Amino acid sequence: MAKARLLAPWTGVEDRSAIYHVVSRVVGREFLLGRTEKEQFVKYMRLYEAFCGVRVLTYCIMSNHFHILLEVPPASERELSDAALLEKLEGLYSSQHVELVREQLAVLSRSRTPEGREVYQNLRKTYTSRMWDMGLFMKTLKQRFTSWYNKKHGRRGTLWEARYKSVLVENGLAARTMAAYIDH
Repeated sequence: MAKARLLAPWTGVEDRSAIYHVVSRVVGREFLLGRTEKEQFVKYMRLYEAFCGVRVLTYCIMSNHFHILLEVPPASERELSDAALLEKLEGLYSSQHVELVREQLAVLSRSRTPEGREVYQNLRKTYTSRMWDMGLFMKTLKQRFTSWYNKKHGRRGTLWEARYKSVLVENGLAARTMAAYIDH
């Protein structure tokens, strides 16, 4: 069973972001990622970055692994209006799905009953529970890319050697040094 990732000790306590250096390698350290694969990886990375509300500060995708310097915002930046939530959903879901959620939110937000308010909050949590979370960002990114890669190359099974590795990076000089390392 996999162990939970260690998060910044101030997460949920202090109002500041956390920066992580994240690395993952291709299974067997094979050189499988060419130009097309790297472009698709970046496309998915940017898509999930926008949805999850995390910020990719810099990245480098090599032929057999990648590095991402990822900023997870503080709790104060995590409140979304219904309009902002719907805007994020438009990047991931079909227009029909987004319209259905829009209608449900509109009806439920006007509810005056405790049950209606609870259903409204649960509908929002269905989506917001996947935001502002390094682990879910990485899991979704790697799974989606693996599905795309396997379909494109007619293969099956895992693409990644193991779970990603992450290291907490302090703001300031340490973050700039890590960014320079990744950009090198």
